Formats: sequence, C-alpha cells, structure tokens
Amino acid sequence: MRLATVLAEEPQGWRVRLGTRELVLALDVSVDPALMREALEDGARVLVEASATPVVVGVVQTSRALRVDRQGRVDAQVERFELQARQGATVKTSGAFLQVKGSDVELYGTRILTRAREVAKILARMINLN
Repeated sequence: MRLATVLAEEPQGWRVRLGTRELVLALDVSVDPALMREALEDGARVLVEASATPVVVGVVQTSRALRVDRQGRVDAQVERFELQARQGATVKTSGAFLQVKGSDVELYGTRILTRAREVAKILARMINLN
C-alpha cells in the first residue's frame, strides 16, 4: 500500500500524486466515487494498492464522521447541521413524520405541539383546518 493525493477526476480515472509522479489510476469497485470527490475537495490522501497495475482502494479519513452504533443510534454534538436534498426529505418515527417535498412541508402526528418562550408568529395566506 502507498499513500497518494487526489488531484483531479478524469474520464480515464483519478489523477493522483504518488511520490513525485502523477498517475491516472482506476478506482476499485468497493470505493464510492462520491467519497473520492470529497477527498479531492478536501485534499485528502488515498490508499493505492502497489501492484503491477496500481488501483485506488480507499480514502484516509482524517476527520470525524457521523457514526451509527450497534443499537442503530446516531449521537452527535455539532455547531451547525445542514442537510440538502434535491427532491425531498423525510424524518419518521413509528407514529409520526415530517416530510419536505419541493416547497411543501407535511407534518403528521397524534399531537403537534408548538412552543415559544416569547412570541409565536404564524404567517399564512389561507389556513385550512380539516
């Protein structure tokens, strides 16, 4: 194994700097191309299998990632959390959900609570209660 730095994505593969040489290498099928794009953005290092035909076999992780533990929980303390979805996003539990689709937001639950210490403001053109 050798370490390399990702320089660019090319039609034939990934351009990397391996020592003083630049090579275009194939990506092993087990490596997610999106992970390689992140490595390119971050200037991260990748693992190259030093065989007769070198191939990128992984990315060296140098910062924390969100993890799912063995009980299926994700616990994280962050300064800011942002999620962008092109078509929609859903947060579900067994009895409730929040769904965002385009410019629509749907909130479903047995009870829906809104709490505010100071002021709660609702702005709407039309409110339709069924």
